[in-house]
Amino acid sequence: MSPHASAAATVRVKQQDEYASVRSSELDRVVGFGTARWLPTLLSDLRSLETSGQNIPGLGDLRVSPATANHVRLLLTAIAGAPLPEPTLAPFSGGGVALSCNIGNRELTFTAYPDHHDFVFIRTDENDEPVDDGTIRLEQRDRLRDVITTFLANPAR
Repeated sequence: MSPHASAAATVRVKQQDEYASVRSSELDRVVGFGTARWLPTLLSDLRSLETSGQNIPGLGDLRVSPATANHVRLLLTAIAGAPLPEPTLAPFSGGGVALSCNIGNRELTFTAYPDHHDFVFIRTDENDEPVDDGTIRLEQRDRLRDVITTFLANPAR
C-alpha cells in the first residue's frame, strides 16, 4: 500500500469522526422506499403538478406553487412511515392540493392551501360522515400520528 493511500484513508476516517457529532435530528429518521412503496410515484406526480399545472378558463387555476408543493412533500415524508394505503393527489383551483387515503369507504384527507403552514384534515366513516376534522401542523407529530393511527384502527371513532 502506498503512503498516499493510507494518508487518504486516515483523512477520510478523521473527517467522518468530525461530522459524527454534528447530526441533525432531521437526518436521524430516514424513510426507505420499502416502507412506503407509493412515495416515489407521489413525489413524481406532485412534481408534475408543480411544473405542468394549468390555468384552465372556466375551471380554475390548477397550478401548484413551489412552496405548496414543498409543504406537501414534507407531509408525504412525515407520513411515509405509516402503513397507509396509497394516497391520491388532487389539485384544486387556487393552487391547493388534497392528499387522500381510502380504506373501504372510509377516507382521510389532508388539504394544503397556498401560503398556509398547516393542513386541514378530515376523516370520514363508511357513510361518508365526518368523524374528525381540524387543522394540523407538521410540528404536531404526536397529533399527526394519532390521526393516522385512529384512521387505520377504527372505522367510525
